[in-house]
Amino acid sequence: MNAILEEIEHAQTILICGHVRPDGDCLGSAFALREYCLGLGKSADVCSPSPIPESYKFMRQSEKFNVLSRKTYDLFIAVDCATQDRIGKMEGFFRSAPRTVCIDHHEGHEGFADVNLVKNYASSTCEIVFDLLEPTGKITREIANYLYIGLSTDTGHFMHSNTDSKVMYTAYRLSCLGAECHNIATELYRSRSRNKTMLIAKSIEAMRFFMNDTVCIIPMTQELLDECNISSNDTEGIIDYAISINGVEIGISMCAEKENEYKVSFRSRTRHVNEIAAVFGGGGHIYAAGCRICGKTEDVIDKLLKAIRDTE
Repeated sequence: MNAILEEIEHAQTILICGHVRPDGDCLGSAFALREYCLGLGKSADVCSPSPIPESYKFMRQSEKFNVLSRKTYDLFIAVDCATQDRIGKMEGFFRSAPRTVCIDHHEGHEGFADVNLVKNYASSTCEIVFDLLEPTGKITREIANYLYIGLSTDTGHFMHSNTDSKVMYTAYRLSCLGAECHNIATELYRSRSRNKTMLIAKSIEAMRFFMNDTVCIIPMTQELLDECNISSNDTEGIIDYAISINGVEIGISMCAEKENEYKVSFRSRTRHVNEIAAVFGGGGHIYAAGCRICGKTEDVIDKLLKAIRDTE
């Protein structure tokens, strides 16, 4: 039996934890594993350092997110986390657990758990979880739905460069296992709140272009977030409007999280943006990466442009 499945088999209480500001892949893989554990008669909770974004509250059992039933767990499973600091304030549960596991697909993974399943060539953590669970024959319709959500979002609904034959095969298998592909696509891409729509409109207006229009930066200041009455936790997907513009090679979104601190996301068609993110202690994938940068808005933009030039 796979080492991770053995760890689950031997545990009675399990906490599955995603990263700060969870996205579809993080949430999908976490909820899928929870469903699998519950099917084995285990006690399993799912959490992250952040609340679940509004756009993912359609997910089955979303109300169970960050509802913890105990103070300690036999097994702690981190999903979609390349480094231990990504679990944030949940680190106490990690340290108190007798056994720890991490399942991830990011480059530069630190191998911080007792058992680490890392495939940096995989499109998503959900793809890895599918490969882990498929041989068990226990992928239910609910698990298939969760995994399809992560597979879809981390491939840009099958439009990013990480969409390969393995991704399409996995999507096909999940569909065969009951994933409601049309309903999920509708919830993910055609069910946007008025506040999120307002943020998109104002973010497009706020776009800044540099380096002969090959770099597009979207600065989402705290004032902008407040004006749209939206949390920094609900800004996923804004960066796509930058990288989708003809001629733009690097798209960047800056989202205010604290005073003078921005969460920065990079997307690229050709540049290795993980190298740019690494300048600021961040990382990720070749064409999709992120980091945090401290400073006022214009200072952060200047730092980004310098890092882009220095890594050419």
